[in-house]
Amino acid sequence: MFIKTLTASAFSVLALAASALANEPFTPEAFAEAQAANSPILVEIAADWCPTCRRQAEVISTLQDAGEIDGLVILRVDYDDQRDIARQFRATRQSTLITFRGETETARAVGITSQNDIAALIATAYAE
Repeated sequence: MFIKTLTASAFSVLALAASALANEPFTPEAFAEAQAANSPILVEIAADWCPTCRRQAEVISTLQDAGEIDGLVILRVDYDDQRDIARQFRATRQSTLITFRGETETARAVGITSQNDIAALIATAYAE
């Protein structure tokens, strides 16, 4: 019984940590607003069950906490529940990261998890 309770508690903590790392859910309105403002944008196409997506979220959170991506609009597309939007972005897999500067796509990558690689991808959204 104790192990079951401990395991359930551990899963609850993990679920809370994952939700704390979640960014703003993708909406066409939020995306259009960020594009109109010529903001740097990261569209993160992720699934809650995906370990690569969780690692990407951790790295993005670390970059946010370090103040390295100030002003970046981060919109999360739920790969399972927003498949139509994922298709609009031509994303065939979860763990896809796409950056924009306003209306211009600046870079995309699938499955990257290194902090340096993610930081370099995001940096393209700041180039004018």
